[in-house]
Amino acid sequence: MMAGEISELKDVIQRIDGGPRMSMGVRHKDTVYFAVTPQAPYDGNLSAAEQCRQLFQKAQGRLDVLGSSRSNLLFVAIVLADMSDLDEVNAVWDSWIDQKNPPARACFEASLTQPSLKLEMIMIAAVNDSE
Repeated sequence: MMAGEISELKDVIQRIDGGPRMSMGVRHKDTVYFAVTPQAPYDGNLSAAEQCRQLFQKAQGRLDVLGSSRSNLLFVAIVLADMSDLDEVNAVWDSWIDQKNPPARACFEASLTQPSLKLEMIMIAAVNDSE
């Protein structure tokens, strides 16, 4: 890749609220990428469904800031600390997503950064044409 090509690539990547470790979101052309967790500090006394509701509230705010919406979600990876929480997370998921435009989705279990954190999601969405 030549120097001019690198400069052009930097021109199409926008990092939103970037810090030394991560950005709140990244936009590349007409696609946005971000991860979202429940409201911090994480409350381990909340059920996975309650944490999921908090997460979706934050996700909606990020989608708004990034110029997208639930109907433009392309892919969501759901990371659960305990796969036994999947049914209650699915119930919240089913009430939140755009049923006419559901994204592709993957779900898996992994150790999360804090014991009180029950889930995290990674989202990829298209940007609204009107934005």
